[in-house]
Amino acid sequence: MASTPTFALLSKRTAFKALALGLGLGLSLTACGGKAPTAAGASADGLKVGIFVDNAFGDGDFFDQAGVAVDSLKSDLGATVKTYEGQLQAQNFAPMMQDAADANDLVFVLGYEAIDAMDSVAERNKDTTFVFIDGTVDNPEVISAGFRTAEGCFMAGALAGVVGKDKSAAAAGFIGGANAPVVKNCETGFTSGVSNVAPDMRVLAQYVGSFTDPSKGREVALGLENRGARSIFAYAGLSGAGAFDAAKSGADIAPIGIVADKSALAPGKVPGSLIMRVDKVMENMAQEFVDGKLKHGEQRSYGFAEGGWEMIYDDKLVPADQVKELEALQAKLVSGEVAPDGK
Repeated sequence: MASTPTFALLSKRTAFKALALGLGLGLSLTACGGKAPTAAGASADGLKVGIFVDNAFGDGDFFDQAGVAVDSLKSDLGATVKTYEGQLQAQNFAPMMQDAADANDLVFVLGYEAIDAMDSVAERNKDTTFVFIDGTVDNPEVISAGFRTAEGCFMAGALAGVVGKDKSAAAAGFIGGANAPVVKNCETGFTSGVSNVAPDMRVLAQYVGSFTDPSKGREVALGLENRGARSIFAYAGLSGAGAFDAAKSGADIAPIGIVADKSALAPGKVPGSLIMRVDKVMENMAQEFVDGKLKHGEQRSYGFAEGGWEMIYDDKLVPADQVKELEALQAKLVSGEVAPDGK
C-alpha cells in the first residue's frame, strides 16, 4: 500500500520494503531511446515513456492507479508508452530497467524492491530521466515524488469522525499493516482528523503485523467493532481487505477506502475513499518533462493542493451538508489553517 510526507529512504528501507509488498507497489511504461536531454524535453521523434512496477498490474490498488495514466499520456501528450512488470523477481529488475532506459526518455518506477536496480541504472544512463513514485530516493540522477501521507489520512479520519457521529459511536478504528514509520505517520494524521470533527471520539488502533493477511485484517476489524468502533480505516495493504470483507458479511462497520475507490468491496457500506492520484502526478510530471521543467535529483512532495490526494464520497451514505463540511475542512488543511498532525 503506500506513503508519508516525503520519506527518508535510507533510514527506513526495511519498513518500506514490507509496505511495498503489502500495497503492491510497482509499475512501468516505456518510451524513447535515451535521447532526451537531462531532465528536460522529449526527443524530436516524440515522447517515449516507460512505467516499471516491481510486481504486476492488476492489483486494484497502487499499480493500477499508475496504469490509469497510460491512456492520457498517449492522448494528451502523444507519448509512446510501454509498461514493465518485475513480478518481484529481483534478478530481472536491472536488465528490465536497462531496457527501459534504452527505449525511453522518461521512466517512472514504482515499488521499493526496485530501488537498488533503479539507482544503478540511472547512474549509468544520465540521458534518461528516472522518477521514483511514492518516496524519496537519495540519488542525484533520480527525481522523487512523495505523497504527504499524514495529510491524506487526516481527511480519512475526518470522514470517520463524521460517520461515527451519525452512528453515535464512541470510537473510530485504525488498522495498520505493520508498525512502520509510514504507517504510524498515517495513524497520526487519521487521529488528528477524527479529533477535529469529533473531539470526544476515541481512536482505537491495532496492527495486523503483515500487509498480506486479509484474514487477520478481518479479525482485527471485528475486534474493533466489538470495542465500539463503527468507522474503520485500514492502512494495511492486502490485510485491509479484511475490513471490507467483514462489512460485506454484515458487521456494523463503515470501512473507508485507501489508494483507489474501494466501494465495490463492500457495496453500500463504504462512505468514501482516499484516492492516491498516482495517475495525475505522473501526467503532470510528464508534461513538465516536455516543458523542460524537471531536474534530476529534485524531490517533490504531493498533497491535496498538488493533486496528489483526492477524497470521494458516497452521497447515499454521506449527505450533502456533511460533504460540504468535509470540503471546508480540506480547504483549511490546504491553506495551512489546520495541520495534519493536530499541532
